[in-house]
Amino acid sequence: MKFIVFGEDWQSHPSSTQHLFKQLAKQHQVIWINSIGMRKPTFRLIDVKRVFNKLKSLFLSKRNRPNAKTTNTSQNINLTAHTLAVLPWHDNVIVRLFNKWVFNRKGFIDDEPIVYWLSVPTAISLISPREQDKVIYYCGDDFSALAGVDHKMVAPFESDLIEKADTIYVVSEFLANKMPKSKVKMLSHGVDLELFTTQTTKAVELEQICKPIIGFYGSLNAWLDKALLLKLAKERPEYQLVLIGHLVEDFSDLLKLDNVTHIPAVEHDRLASFSQHWQVSILPFVDNEQIRACDPLKLKEYIATGTPIVTTRFAAVNSYQETILIADNHQGFIERLDYAVSLSKSNNLNWRANQSQQASDHSWQAKAKLVCKQLRFC
Repeated sequence: MKFIVFGEDWQSHPSSTQHLFKQLAKQHQVIWINSIGMRKPTFRLIDVKRVFNKLKSLFLSKRNRPNAKTTNTSQNINLTAHTLAVLPWHDNVIVRLFNKWVFNRKGFIDDEPIVYWLSVPTAISLISPREQDKVIYYCGDDFSALAGVDHKMVAPFESDLIEKADTIYVVSEFLANKMPKSKVKMLSHGVDLELFTTQTTKAVELEQICKPIIGFYGSLNAWLDKALLLKLAKERPEYQLVLIGHLVEDFSDLLKLDNVTHIPAVEHDRLASFSQHWQVSILPFVDNEQIRACDPLKLKEYIATGTPIVTTRFAAVNSYQETILIADNHQGFIERLDYAVSLSKSNNLNWRANQSQQASDHSWQAKAKLVCKQLRFC
């Protein structure tokens, strides 16, 4: 089966779509289309960098054109990634016609049936599915609330995609309730079990920290509860709060504290060398529509390491109440954190083994097999 996948930039960050297709591409041909965008660029530094990276990617793809159809043998997968010279003003009819022409001239389409897998709603304007093709909408976020998305521009494309999709995969009940019941299927996030359960050596960035480490990795964005993190750092100076990820929002008040360490984003395959060796993993999220709809990738990764977890309450964690420590307010979070630190010091509890066992049914291999079975081509 041939897949044409519209997602984020390949290997730009470890998204659920990438994890899934690293498995599916072991048995199927995958044409991966790098991000075509879900907002119009501005003159902000982050947008300037993104435009530069897109131009760089286009230049490199043209320079390496003779190898464009090669199989990705480094991971034993049949996947080729392509950057299209599309324009991000998708709400302009002339731009849409141009973008569709750019896609069609690449020659991806032949007589073989195609499964179009769209993680980016704006991609529906580029494709013209035939009777033998399938359209899959993989909805991993609530795009009406997702930070960094032009909600007004994306909304009509998502409505069109929902109407045209044969199957809609969602990661949460919140998202399922927004979709036609006849089309929707649940596909919660998975985990790379080998990466997060195989014991690693401690990351060099943690070696000089002598205090109990409270750790988080991910984008330092508006969905983190800054007030909670400030309260935690100020009331528990005996702990070191380690935050790993890109700084998107202003966290200067927090980062100036002596017991707070910020580490820029690291490669995905290094994350276990942090999360296996700090004392507690945390998910300090605010309560908003984006978080209510989410199924964080890091949740199952944290679980797989076996490190005690403390989290604020949101829908995705409710089914793990016997495994992780969930708080309904700031004070409860800090109290559960104290308990988690004591758990991490105990050698007599099977906490780590129980958590790792719970993650074992959620490998990305298992998720890929489920998709194959449901789409009836494996």
